[in-house]
Amino acid sequence: MSLTYDSLEHLFDQYDAFLIDQFGVLMSASGPYPGADAALAALAARGKPVVVLSNSGKRSAPNCARLVRNGFDRAHFDTVLTSGEIAYEHLAAEIGHTVPHRARVLVLIKDGDTPPLAGLDVIRTDTPEAADLVLIVSRDPAKPIESYEPILARLADRNVPGICVNPDLKMLTSQGLIASAGQLGQMFQSLGGRLQWFGKPHPLIYDRAKERLGTVRSGNVLCIGDSLQHDIMGGGAAGFRTALVRTGVNAEVSDHDLERLIRSSKHKPDHFLSEFAI
Repeated sequence: MSLTYDSLEHLFDQYDAFLIDQFGVLMSASGPYPGADAALAALAARGKPVVVLSNSGKRSAPNCARLVRNGFDRAHFDTVLTSGEIAYEHLAAEIGHTVPHRARVLVLIKDGDTPPLAGLDVIRTDTPEAADLVLIVSRDPAKPIESYEPILARLADRNVPGICVNPDLKMLTSQGLIASAGQLGQMFQSLGGRLQWFGKPHPLIYDRAKERLGTVRSGNVLCIGDSLQHDIMGGGAAGFRTALVRTGVNAEVSDHDLERLIRSSKHKPDHFLSEFAI
């Protein structure tokens, strides 16, 4: 196979609604990609609804605010739907049922991040032996990923259930791609831990996106993302059309290597884009 790149403006006219990834499509670790907000403005001018779909462990409102701080016009997208928001909704509904009132939650998170727990009837703990639940939000890049294994092993040995609110296996940093929270989730499962996943490619975030888009047919929705494992697999499995962008995690991947990865993927992109810009 060979990669043939589409015109973004042509895709804008071809589809009725858009699910667009945040990091890797609209933004890098250094800030917005050139032309990204202008592309969102072009969608807004056409009256096409846009939901920014993100594997951020933060809730939706902080992510909306982050986009605005980085120069994106709030009028150019409908909302940001995050894995953190979906996990918060789940926990709120499960407290008093599968999650006890005043459950003690051990949070794995990097400095500066806020877990999606505010207002919930739970208690944070720093002690694995006291935890009733482990919440994997983000990985601290200052810590080697191997340093998490003893904590996760103690939790798995105690049969403490876990929730991963960011399934991304890699994250963009100013130093390049490094292991992300999804790899902590995989480590926990490899140690025997019971884990629920929220975010792309898992179905619930796409179910919420469908609710948000109302009567728009799934086949008329385009998911734009930079990850085969998350954006393309999740969007394709949900019945949406997909477009893979060559920014983000694919910025340094050769066409040959990307073609090889696509051939082995269950869900293949319907379109290819060099960038999210017009």
